[in-house]
Amino acid sequence: MVFSSVTFIFYFLPLVIALYALAKGAYKNGVLLIASLFFYFYGEGVMTFVLLFVMIFSFAYAKLLEKRKTKLYLAVGLIICFLPLIYYKYSSFILENFGIIYRVALPLGISFFSFQASSYLIDVYRGDVSASHSLLNYGTYLTFFGQLVAGPIVRYETIAKEVKKERPYNEDDVYSGLRRFVIGLGKKCILANTLGACASAISTYDEGMILWLISILETLQLYFDFSAYSDMAIGLGLFFGFHFLENFDYPLCAVSIRNFWQRWHMSLGTWFKDYVYFPLGGSRCAPLVNIRNLLVVWLLTGLWHGAAWNFVFWGLYFGAVIILERYTPLKKIVEVKYLNHLYTIFVVLVGFVFFNHGDDPLGFIVKMFDFSDFISPVALYYLKSYAVLIILAALAATPLPKMIYKRYSRLAASKVFEPIGIFVLFIAALAYLVGSGFNPFLYFRF
Repeated sequence: MVFSSVTFIFYFLPLVIALYALAKGAYKNGVLLIASLFFYFYGEGVMTFVLLFVMIFSFAYAKLLEKRKTKLYLAVGLIICFLPLIYYKYSSFILENFGIIYRVALPLGISFFSFQASSYLIDVYRGDVSASHSLLNYGTYLTFFGQLVAGPIVRYETIAKEVKKERPYNEDDVYSGLRRFVIGLGKKCILANTLGACASAISTYDEGMILWLISILETLQLYFDFSAYSDMAIGLGLFFGFHFLENFDYPLCAVSIRNFWQRWHMSLGTWFKDYVYFPLGGSRCAPLVNIRNLLVVWLLTGLWHGAAWNFVFWGLYFGAVIILERYTPLKKIVEVKYLNHLYTIFVVLVGFVFFNHGDDPLGFIVKMFDFSDFISPVALYYLKSYAVLIILAALAATPLPKMIYKRYSRLAASKVFEPIGIFVLFIAALAYLVGSGFNPFLYFRF
């Protein structure tokens, strides 16, 4: 069940909101926990037991870890917590590298809820949070359907106080949540799906200009698809009194690759920074040690996204560029205004080929730089056909729409026109949703 579906929007969500509004005290979390488990079971069936195992184990083990804060106990807890992730996501990849064909179904969102559970154990070990004494409260945090299968990765400390108390109805939060959810729905149904459909329509061509066009379309699709899910997750959190941290900060406006990854999927970047990079020594060490730390983090980042060599290369590619930005003359480029942005977009467009074309990413990249038959009538036709869509999508990926909104939201008329605009966007998103059979959520596979 995806957020951008008729079943979720018109059946599941209204029923949950109604039951939540009627519930009092601890029953509110009870409604959310049951609804979240049903949400997951609806799509994954018996795989729900994997989620339940991670939930119950991390809840119980955290209380033991709080009493015995040793590295051995932490290591044992993390190993057990990650075992389902290792088995379901990486066992096939590992065995296939030894010539053994092995297939196992991947539970939706296992990377997300495994990382949340492990961060909870680490934070309890460090003393950053106290172990929860309520399975109901902890289960609500770990399984909340709003961000269960595609993030953002929420740290327990972020909502520890909110999940423990009865969250009163707040009209401002509910309205802000509704607005954020509809904006996310619009980004997903109108922009991401359209961009993806256009990329699919020209995917059979292998001419240089068309391959660049495909890369642009796919990168924009991935941004709007994932950021839309984060928007809807944050909006759903506000519905039920939770305030999640932002997950995207206009990454396509970045001025370096390091800056890009400070803005893209920020919850994952923060997780690796706090739990891997800093414990390894971060940047406060000798250059060679720092290079090792960066390569370890980016190797793991690639593997987090997928158990395949293209994701390994994808992670190491960006790790290598960040290292070059820090220790070579390349750092001079990121200091030149405008050139730094063009350089960043170029590196991102090439890098995400590894992400989107796992079968033969290097072959795709080589053809992108084959100028012998770069421009053709077909390429010019599709460039002209998609130019308006790409320009609109590029503008929507900048702070410009938000700046315009802030400027005119101060006007008295905005109190009337804003709700109308949200309603119109909602209807338009539904029209695109119903009229299109192309509706994937790209990050569900992780």
